[in-house]
Amino acid sequence: MQELTKQVELGQDATDEAYLAFQRTVNANVRGAAKTRQEILLRKLLAFDPTIAELLDPAAVAESGVRAGINDSGNAIAALIGRINDGYSSKHGKDLFKPTNKTAQALTNIGKPISTFKDYQRLIDDLYFVFHEGVGNRLEQKKPQSFIDVNDLRTDLQHDVDHGKPKKVAAKRRRLGNTFRKYAGAPSPSTLAPERFALVQDTLLSALRSDLRSIEISVTDGLL
Repeated sequence: MQELTKQVELGQDATDEAYLAFQRTVNANVRGAAKTRQEILLRKLLAFDPTIAELLDPAAVAESGVRAGINDSGNAIAALIGRINDGYSSKHGKDLFKPTNKTAQALTNIGKPISTFKDYQRLIDDLYFVFHEGVGNRLEQKKPQSFIDVNDLRTDLQHDVDHGKPKKVAAKRRRLGNTFRKYAGAPSPSTLAPERFALVQDTLLSALRSDLRSIEISVTDGLL
C-alpha cells in the first residue's frame, strides 16, 4: 500500500505501471476490477518474496496474471527503449541503446514466457545483449541495479568464477547466488521448478521496466 501510494503521488513521474493500473481500476470501478487488483497484488507479493510461490499451488501462481504481465512488460520495454533513444539522440547525436540485429531479436523474444532452464539461458543472453552490450559505457556510474543484475546473472551462467584467491572466489559466488535468489527465492536456476521460471522472468522484466522508466524521466528532464 505504501508503494502504491508513492506511485500514485508521483503522477507522470511514476515508474511502476502495475500500481497505476491498480489505481485505475479503483477509480473507474469497471467490471473485473477486483480480479485485476488481486492479480497485481499477488504478482507484487511474489516479487517481494519469491519463496512464497512454494506455499501456493502452481494453478494459483498461473492465475496471478504472470504470463500476461510478461508479455506486457516485454512490449513496454521495447517501447521505452525506443522513446529513450529518440530523446537521448536528440541531445547526444547517438542512441543510448545501440540497435543491432541481436538487440532487435532480443526485444522480440523477452516477452515470451519461459518454462525451462534452456529458456532461462536464452532470456538472460537476450537481456545481456540489450542491457549490457547495448548500453556500453554510456550510462557510466548511473547504471541501474537491474542492469547490473542482468550482467551478474549471465556471468553466473557463462563464466568460470573459480579463478583467483579462495576468499574472492567465495565472495563472488555468494554475490552471484544472491542476485539469482533476489528474483527466484532459490539458490540456482538449475534446480528451479518449471512453474517458477516465469515468475523469475516477470520479476526481472518488471524491475528493468521500472528502471527504464526512471531513465526516460531523466532523459526528458535533461539529466542524462
